[in-house]
Amino acid sequence: MDVVPFDRADFQRGILTAMGIGTPARPAERVTFVFADTTANTAPADDEGVPFDPRATPTVTAGNRQSVLCAVEYLDTVGTVVDLGVVVPSQLRLTLLDAQYQQIKGFDRVEIGSGIGTPDVYHYRRTEPPIGMVTETVWTIYCRAEDDA
Repeated sequence: MDVVPFDRADFQRGILTAMGIGTPARPAERVTFVFADTTANTAPADDEGVPFDPRATPTVTAGNRQSVLCAVEYLDTVGTVVDLGVVVPSQLRLTLLDAQYQQIKGFDRVEIGSGIGTPDVYHYRRTEPPIGMVTETVWTIYCRAEDDA
């Protein structure tokens, strides 16, 4: 039996191509991972970052925004895959390869369609343990719709 040579780069390109098939053509309609805002106080503040001096104004810096290629599945409240538009999806299941996951690890929420009006917002809920696929590590992340959170 002959051994077929394995090309890791071709394998990874194939997976990314499959993930990209459902990606909207317009970047404004794609998934954007948003990190939490940070607050800096120049005056003493409580544990929630509220200054004790009501005249003090904290500086809020918007969280970073990052878009990476990932597979997106819309789920209903019990986790069943639904066609977008049939019902209002309340969860997302996002699948990423390790290289993309490392870029968005620690995000706070996901926005979809942020460049075309009011985005659909989904908040981070959990990450499944990674699985291996030949030479790639695959991550699955679940998010819940903002109005269901």
